[in-house]
Amino acid sequence: MMRHWVPADAEASYAVYYDAVRHGAGAHYTDDQCLAWVPSPVVQEWWLPRLAAETAWVTSDEHGLTGLIGLRADGYLDLFFVSTRARGDGTAVELYEALLAQARDNGLTKLTTHASHFLRPFLEKRGWKVVAREVVTRMQTEMERFEMELAQLDNQPD
Repeated sequence: MMRHWVPADAEASYAVYYDAVRHGAGAHYTDDQCLAWVPSPVVQEWWLPRLAAETAWVTSDEHGLTGLIGLRADGYLDLFFVSTRARGDGTAVELYEALLAQARDNGLTKLTTHASHFLRPFLEKRGWKVVAREVVTRMQTEMERFEMELAQLDNQPD
């Protein structure tokens, strides 16, 4: 089931984020990088204001939330994460399609994001292009990510 994120989802959506990074990104990032990316399972102070400032969706199953995606008004795809238990079941596609529909409804013609190694191939299959490779430092740990854009939003399938 998919619906709009609400502030009451803060803890459960952060748990999806934590799980996706700490338990699901290991093939692409070291343990130290995952720890620097998400240092604590406790909801961080930036989480609620960040999600409240954008349009976000969550998915759920009988055990709770399984996915999260956000869209800022400027067309930035933010916080796209799927729990390890929902990987490969269509959750990511469902969230992505909701984001595309909202972007079109908002009159956006281009989307941007900073993608992880995990997200990059998913987006490339859907027409996104890498604009730049970046190295960011968190907690004295370097991590590679990719600035990406989708410049042909009108050509994306619903």
